[in-house]
Amino acid sequence: MAGAIEALAVILQHNWRHRPTASAQEYITSYLSHPTPRPPLIHLSNLSPPTLLFSIIHNNLTFLSPATSEVEPLLILEFLHRIAEVLEDYFTPPLIPSKIEGNYDVVAELLGEMCDDGLPFNTEPNGLRDVVLPPSIMKKLLSTVTLPTGSLDPFRSNPSTISTIPWRRANVKHTSNEMYLDLLETLHCTVAPSGRPISARVAGTMLFTAKISGIPDMLLLLRTPTPRGGGGVTLEAPVFHPCVRLSKWNSQPGHLSFVPPDGKFVLASYEVNMLPDFSPSISAPQPFHLPLSVTTKTLQGFNSTEFEVKVIIPHSSPYASSTTSSSSSQNTGSSAFARIAAQSAGTSIPSQFLQGPGSSAGSSNNPVMEDVAVQIPLPPQVRTLINTRASKGDFIHDTEKNQIRWRLPNAAITPGATYTFKAEVVVKSTYEEEEADEEVVSGAKLSNYDNNYDAGTPKLIVNSGATTPAKEKEKEKKSPPSAQVIASMPRSVLLDFTIRGALLSGLKVDSLNIVGGKGIPESIKPYKGVKYISRAGEGSVEVRC
Repeated sequence: MAGAIEALAVILQHNWRHRPTASAQEYITSYLSHPTPRPPLIHLSNLSPPTLLFSIIHNNLTFLSPATSEVEPLLILEFLHRIAEVLEDYFTPPLIPSKIEGNYDVVAELLGEMCDDGLPFNTEPNGLRDVVLPPSIMKKLLSTVTLPTGSLDPFRSNPSTISTIPWRRANVKHTSNEMYLDLLETLHCTVAPSGRPISARVAGTMLFTAKISGIPDMLLLLRTPTPRGGGGVTLEAPVFHPCVRLSKWNSQPGHLSFVPPDGKFVLASYEVNMLPDFSPSISAPQPFHLPLSVTTKTLQGFNSTEFEVKVIIPHSSPYASSTTSSSSSQNTGSSAFARIAAQSAGTSIPSQFLQGPGSSAGSSNNPVMEDVAVQIPLPPQVRTLINTRASKGDFIHDTEKNQIRWRLPNAAITPGATYTFKAEVVVKSTYEEEEADEEVVSGAKLSNYDNNYDAGTPKLIVNSGATTPAKEKEKEKKSPPSAQVIASMPRSVLLDFTIRGALLSGLKVDSLNIVGGKGIPESIKPYKGVKYISRAGEGSVEVRC
């Protein structure tokens, strides 16, 4: 059974084998009885027989699937994800209850094709479209027409036209033949206060878009950096789409041979360890460095209540923009796509692929860093900040999350540039009742509570006139910071940035060619493009203070 729940209501129930041992409402009650966050696998020992309840959440819809026998958990969970993806592919995102309720017939056909007697069968969207037509206005109009007795169902595909390739539709035709490869990498890195990376890994994804007529047989050649002194990287734990021929990859790493599905799909995903191998057999390893550096100074100022965060763009950064490159990109209208094959004579690239995100869009020949932002989490001892200033960019103090968000403008990311953010912390009072920061008492100015909190009374500052040299020297002497002030200093800085036109792992595409297949018009040479994007965000890069 696969069901979706919203406000404790069952939207859909489908049985694949025998009748369930409990009603849908019982499964819902058992599921909701667990406190949040609820696990994806719940053992219901109170039912007879005991039942395993699997669950996923997609767009606020909850999919439940009970099983009364031992089964591989990842198989069921992956199958539930496939159901959500197929429904979203058929009914367009986002997947909402009204789309399911308005297409019960199509949903029932899909669930019947995707699972056979409780076992996953056909879960590829391309293969399902050959046997279950997507809903359309024409189908609803023609369904009201009375057909002669014995006529064939016009909405059922001819079995002879069903593709023998599970992940690709039969008789695929496109007026504009195109294929694009997007390589996206996300950096996960932790840097020690000394500046040495503790861990640095890259998670990569290859997104492929194929709009090619017929059945193309493609060959993608990848180039990884050559290991030099331990500084090279290798693709770890690669995961491929079923269309990829694993025998080809195993015999020739970096060669991806495949017949793609029609449309968008994830061709592969991988990981890369960016730290060098320090094994004794390898000498002079090359360390990993962030494309920009961040330094933090705490306990600054006369009262040791200030901190400073400095962002430095290296002089040799290959990703930093400049006035020349930006103006050149703007004048030529360069795209974020780097064309990796010659265009056919007399043809032009579609305009939607020529329009990048702006003058700062980078290509493989001119990578550009964008969207640089710094998050500064503040300890709970901080009540507020005063005297905040930044040399460049905009910042905001998010009091709800208790952090500073500082964003640099894209035009400021220039080689050798240094940008600084400074602020002074106001520590929370240890008294039950906090008074105003400043108050005038009998014509004298009352300052904030003493940062040391050694005295139980506030310090009264009165202009006493002339002082002796000994007292003046004692006044100018800086007192050591208290434990509470030390605890109020930032402990780490989180980095966000995006690099367009380059991958941090150094992975590149050498070529993408159609080496075989059938049904492909010989007179048309498809457009081919590749895009590289590296990013760090959502706290994936942490620089400790």
